[in-house]
Amino acid sequence: MSKKIELSEEEQNLVKEVMEELGLKGGKDKRLVSTIGKRTNFDKRRMIVTIKRAIIGSEAHEHE
Repeated sequence: MSKKIELSEEEQNLVKEVMEELGLKGGKDKRLVSTIGKRTNFDKRRMIVTIKRAIIGSEAHEHE
């Protein structure tokens, strides 16, 4: 079990916005976006780049 990430209302709204923009759904993706948000200080542009890299990396490993 992973720890729940505590976010302010503003941070939660940004997570939802980024998820919608990238077409992500579900708890696993929300945890990914929240974690990356914390690491990038919720800088939306940095979040999107980092999330895209994470998604591409995970897809590459699925095809091996």
